Amino acid sequence: MIDVNIDDFYKDIAVILLSLYRQFPQKISLFVEDVSGPDTIDEFGLHSPRHMACVGAFQWLHDEGYVRYRDLARYEVADECTLTQKAFSKLIKPQLNTEQRESASSIERQQSTLVFKLDEAIQAQAGVDVRYLIEEHFILS
Repeated sequence: MIDVNIDDFYKDIAVILLSLYRQFPQKISLFVEDVSGPDTIDEFGLHSPRHMACVGAFQWLHDEGYVRYRDLARYEVADECTLTQKAFSKLIKPQLNTEQRESASSIERQQSTLVFKLDEAIQAQAGVDVRYLIEEHFILS
């Protein structure tokens, strides 16, 4: 596929958001390798392009106001990283219209949240679903 870098970006965004959601409201150290997989540093001490692309996803989330971190130390770990209120709200808001919300059970409301849908898509390795969810809620909104 021609957009592999974009698919990786969307997946990285989803994994970062889900990792931080699971630890919310704690500030955690989130390692880039925990998101993108093992890194191979070259003979000059430079990280792989895949690793640096994941660093870019961290920076994009920070620049757009979805995450906070103290430092992105040596491009290896986001120290004291947490979700912002903006991201947390997007993740937990039920995706139901008013009529559905009134008749929905608590389980249906939970299953309609973005965090639930992202988690399902990541578990199923459904890249198309991850792409759609990230685009709809974080890129095009």
